[in-house]
Amino acid sequence: MEQGRTNYYSDAVKSVKQNYYHSLPEKVQRHFLGQEYHSLGRGSQRYLSDVFDCSRDTIRKGYREVLSPNFEANYASQRIAGGGRKKKN
Repeated sequence: MEQGRTNYYSDAVKSVKQNYYHSLPEKVQRHFLGQEYHSLGRGSQRYLSDVFDCSRDTIRKGYREVLSPNFEANYASQRIAGGGRKKKN
């Protein structure tokens, strides 16, 4: 970390959270980051992006999704049926 930045997590807690984060699917990772940002508060975005090696845009998107009034933590399917890249013929 650069000098003058706050360390929100101890080394032990950081290691556990990183292992947990990397075991999650993409959508759940985003929501996890949004919840962490919400709990740590303003100024923690850059710290979280450094710790979890992700974009600050991802943190903001997860934060908006988690705080939206119609948020539903449904992780049964990651993609819409038929979504994704199509096969070449």
